[in-house]
Amino acid sequence: MPNLNIAIAATSSAQLAGAAVMAVLLFGFYGEYRKSYLFHWTLGWAALTIYHFVDTVWQFASLSPSFTPTNPLRVAITILAGVSGWLNLGFVLFGVFEIVRRRPVRMQHARRIAIGLVLIGIVSALFFLNADTAPLVRYIVRVGIRSTLTVLLFVIAAVALWRTRDRREGIGFTLLSAAFIVTAIEQVHFIAVATWWVINNTPYPNQYELYLGLINLLATSLMGIGMVATLLEDEREAAELAALEIEHLAYHDALTGLPNRPLFVDRLIVALAQAHRSGARLAVLFLDLDRFKDINDSLGHTLGDSLLKAVAERIRRCVREGDTIARFGGDEFTLLIPRIDKVEDAAKIAQKIIETLKIPFLIHEHELFVTTSIGVSIYPSDGSDPETLVRNADTAMYRAKEQGRDSYQLYAPAMNARAVERLALENMLRKALSHDELVLYYQPLIEMQTRTICGVEALIRWRHPELGLLLPGHFISVAEVSGLILPIGEWVLRTACRQLRVWQKKHESLRMSINLSARQFQQPDLLDQVREALRESGIEPWRLELEITESNAMQNAENTIHTLRELKAIGVRIAMDDFGTGYSSLSYLKRFPIDTLKLDATFIDDVTTDPSDAAIVSGVIAMAHSLRLLVVAEGVETHPQLDFLEQQHCDIVQGYLFSTPVPAEEIEMLLLEGKALPA
Repeated sequence: MPNLNIAIAATSSAQLAGAAVMAVLLFGFYGEYRKSYLFHWTLGWAALTIYHFVDTVWQFASLSPSFTPTNPLRVAITILAGVSGWLNLGFVLFGVFEIVRRRPVRMQHARRIAIGLVLIGIVSALFFLNADTAPLVRYIVRVGIRSTLTVLLFVIAAVALWRTRDRREGIGFTLLSAAFIVTAIEQVHFIAVATWWVINNTPYPNQYELYLGLINLLATSLMGIGMVATLLEDEREAAELAALEIEHLAYHDALTGLPNRPLFVDRLIVALAQAHRSGARLAVLFLDLDRFKDINDSLGHTLGDSLLKAVAERIRRCVREGDTIARFGGDEFTLLIPRIDKVEDAAKIAQKIIETLKIPFLIHEHELFVTTSIGVSIYPSDGSDPETLVRNADTAMYRAKEQGRDSYQLYAPAMNARAVERLALENMLRKALSHDELVLYYQPLIEMQTRTICGVEALIRWRHPELGLLLPGHFISVAEVSGLILPIGEWVLRTACRQLRVWQKKHESLRMSINLSARQFQQPDLLDQVREALRESGIEPWRLELEITESNAMQNAENTIHTLRELKAIGVRIAMDDFGTGYSSLSYLKRFPIDTLKLDATFIDDVTTDPSDAAIVSGVIAMAHSLRLLVVAEGVETHPQLDFLEQQHCDIVQGYLFSTPVPAEEIEMLLLEGKALPA
């Protein structure tokens, strides 16, 4: 019998050593890989180590006659065994949950469950301390309940691991699943022994305890091997996923998930080879968002990134399954249509994208209006290699911007010459700023009631040393694309204010109207620029009227309202130019702190012959007056137009009927002569 007890103690020591080795091994792996399931498995094996330690102590202490149920050492051992046994169950299952679900257990839930298991272990140990309690009752409370629960939970864990192995290569999950099944069978055996104990009213012989220890050692060893194998396979899969992610990032845009420039070019090369063999056509579209930089500058890059993702998703919905949409960089996108029957097919897709992007975007509680300019090149007529096709589509896109944006253009060979001309023009425009080649012309504003000049609008011109006097249409689009519009806009503001200072000495009621470009309006320091121009010139703020176009105002309505209110706070007047040509959102018009509406000349042209234009003009004037706004009619060239506007009680007119834009000297002559509209 002593030899049997020694063998049992040796088996317990082997179980203790094995559990300790696994705890140390998994802790080392956790330090290396920092996986949450390794942390919980380490705690589980640490709890099992404590369990086997106190079990070994029990084996030796039970040889003493004083080792009664109420002995303090026995009570302590019983508590430690109960707590460690329950914690081992909990931590092992935490790890299984995490590796199967690929997400950690919430720390708050894990902490609550662990505390509950500790309390269960303590209560089950202290529930029966007196020697009169039947050993069978103590066994059922302290071991039998835990064994029953272990069987149920380990079978569930084994099934989950077995199902998960179908998605993984290797034997780790299979081994671990088998280990849980073996451990569950072992626990079933414990329950069967307890049942046999109840039926026969005698405990199992000590020799049987030795066999149970050996079986337990084998089961835990299999579980340890399965955990290590699972870890290695999990790391291998993580490395493979990381490699796939790196490869994906190398060929896809990180923000939108679209193919990037290298992948687009690769697919274009393949598509060109296929088109060459089959004699088919393909199309390349180059898209650029209009005035996207203004949104980035005014609302920040975070909102700009969110807008780009939303734009990419809308464009993706416009193309076919075999087409490739890529982000080329910044706010530029390219589209490959590998097979088209006729050029009109590409044009239809371009128009579809334009119409789709016109729908307002709601980004972070901001309503944003976005338009795009698109260039289209066709293989083989517009190029036979990727670089040429993309370059020509880009050239056509710039042509679309020059034509007013929010449109598409098909490439034409003459555009390359135009691109070279545009680049040269940009270089000359940079010199124009420093060489004082820019000048301001002024067009009078006539008050209908008095028929005299009440103000002037400043309009920029370029005295080109070779090409002569250039109108804004020749260079403003180049200035906007290149960013030169910002220093040009500031120069216009300062120059016009200084000129008004000269005129107001003799004409106290004269006002100056100045157009603000979209990019200038979005500048964070616009308010400071206006203040400095007013301070430098010494004019009263109410004499300065800043004009913004309706489309620019609606591009970011909330930010527009904020900026306009700041300008109004310093006393500057605000006019909405080209009203009726943009989005015409009357709900926002009510919220904009503006003073003047300027009716676009396109409505005035046919106001005496087209009933629709007449109705629009009449309605806008009536609406503006009800909002206590002044109305300025642009492009008045005939007396019938003037008569109609007078009948509708238009406040101010502007146009060639009175004067074309002229230099400052001629405006001064008109003011001195007191020239007015003909009666």
